[in-house]
Amino acid sequence: MEMATPQITANEPDIELPVPAYLLDHDDPAALFSRLQRVVIHLELLQSEAVQELPISFRDFVILATLRKEPPPHALAVSQIARYTLRPMGSISQGLDRVERAGYVSRSASPDDRRKVIVALTPDGIRFADRALETYDAIRQRVFRHLDSDDLDRIDTAVTDLLAALDADHLDAGGRHGAKEPSA
Repeated sequence: MEMATPQITANEPDIELPVPAYLLDHDDPAALFSRLQRVVIHLELLQSEAVQELPISFRDFVILATLRKEPPPHALAVSQIARYTLRPMGSISQGLDRVERAGYVSRSASPDDRRKVIVALTPDGIRFADRALETYDAIRQRVFRHLDSDDLDRIDTAVTDLLAALDADHLDAGGRHGAKEPSA
């Protein structure tokens, strides 16, 4: 397979990473998806790095981070957590079990609808989430220092558009990516 060594940015001309040449074909939609997959792999590695010293997985960290970003009392219904994190209810329930056992969240019935479960960060959960978010933010800053503000703006716009397309596809597929159209 032919390999290329693209220049990463004008700010860092000495960095060379060998990548398959087909990833550099900007006219090929398949190459775009391959580049996006490579981004996903890098993000997964960075996510693993962010939690390597923590007693939780990144997926469980996302639950805590989602709650921490809510205004006080840092609480959401389980269904909202699942919707915000694009995870099935079963997966969220298992993650909530783990972070509840660790003392980071508490669950209670909604005062408006006793069938609905509300999850809130505990004081320990707030402190833990803040420390974990600081670690994740440091990693994010480390990556973003390789990009200037114009690059970040362009990426943000493009990713926002891509997310809108992915969200539309998710809804078109009945909430499941890859779902087949019903036969007539």
